[in-house]
Amino acid sequence: MFNIAIDGYMGCGKTSLMLGLAKKLKDFKILNTGAIFRGYAYAYDKLSLGEVSEDTINTLLEKTDVEVKFVGDDQHVLVNGEDATEFLRTERISQLASIISAYKDVRERYLAIAKDFAKNNNCIMEGRDIGTGVLKNADVKIFLTADEKIRAERRFKQLKEKGEKASLKEVIKDMNERDNRDRNREIAPLKPAEDSIIVDNSDMNLDETIDFCYELILKVMNKKKVINITIDGYVCSGKSTIAKSLAKRLGFKPFDTGAVYRGMACAYVDMGCDETKVKDEKYVKNYADQIDVKIDFIDGLEHVYVNGIDYTSKLRTEHISFLSSKLAPYPFIREKVLKLQRGYAKENNLVMEGRDIGSFVLPDAEFKFFCTADDKVRAQRRYEQQKMMGNDVSYEEILRELKERDYSDVHRDHGAIVVTPSSIILDTTNQTLDKSVDFCIQEISKKYPQFKNC
Repeated sequence: MFNIAIDGYMGCGKTSLMLGLAKKLKDFKILNTGAIFRGYAYAYDKLSLGEVSEDTINTLLEKTDVEVKFVGDDQHVLVNGEDATEFLRTERISQLASIISAYKDVRERYLAIAKDFAKNNNCIMEGRDIGTGVLKNADVKIFLTADEKIRAERRFKQLKEKGEKASLKEVIKDMNERDNRDRNREIAPLKPAEDSIIVDNSDMNLDETIDFCYELILKVMNKKKVINITIDGYVCSGKSTIAKSLAKRLGFKPFDTGAVYRGMACAYVDMGCDETKVKDEKYVKNYADQIDVKIDFIDGLEHVYVNGIDYTSKLRTEHISFLSSKLAPYPFIREKVLKLQRGYAKENNLVMEGRDIGSFVLPDAEFKFFCTADDKVRAQRRYEQQKMMGNDVSYEEILRELKERDYSDVHRDHGAIVVTPSSIILDTTNQTLDKSVDFCIQEISKKYPQFKNC
């Protein structure tokens, strides 16, 4: 998950920045951590516990349960089952929240809620110690600051718009008390993390602050980590062509897993191996022990080398495809390919296609697409492909072999075709290549908006 931490002083616009970034980043949820503390402060006020102490905090926690729920994109705070959201933004509750948040046991309750949320969501979280305490490993940490007078004027304007009575002098006094308390408390004091990006928005309006931080986040997203996309599915469902086109538009490497297996099948034939013994595990193991498989990309095209020989031009015959399907289930064959796949995926942004990539090879891939199509449509595609290559085959023969291949791929012991719960189904029966790729881009850009115009 991709986590963004926003910390900073009162009156800098942390909450507004969080809301603005969430709109721009789309597939991100927000957690207003201050609202959790305000929920406990609201409960404290309702319980009329008086001056805050260790004893009153213990009573509060014994009698209070705070939950965060989302209604659409709106965060709601439930206090002992009551939706208290609309009561949390008063100055009294804000000041009380600042006081009780310094207590260790209150913070432990809050941390459990916040960390669980970050673990399960791409999220933006704001508060005063998100980058230093709650999300120490956040992908982006922003620390907002601004001139003290400007912050006070912003806070004063905010309170007036809410109809609350306060003077600018009172706001400055309360703000200074809050700043000093937050900076100097023993537990989780307010300060930038060592890797925080300091953003002074004294001379920025809200839109400028949002745009500035959004650009910072996109730069980190582009550099942050390797992104792996898997495309699984049935034979002739369009996996290879979609993978290549998608990779080209994203600027990723296209890894054709089937080509690696077909390259090994080519070498099996080229080395004079007995094709009648393809079911003899010991015989095939001896062949596998003699080969070294590598891939390289030349002008964006994947080339498969076995023992230094480039077999790329020989991969697409029906005979080689059939032979590769017989070799692929062997664990020692798969082990060679798996090592190649995972090693390459670790270092490269790529689109990898096959039949069990998302379910087994790269189970932690960012996006898992599964291609399917009507079997007669798939057979027609293969027939036209073979005719263009000059191969003398009949449609009926291809349909029969395709159904055999489907059965084998679904039922084999190793590397069987599996639709995972996180798979995004792509039915290509009536889809053009461009529409299929557009669909993939649309899904990817929900999480990574920088790709939406690819």
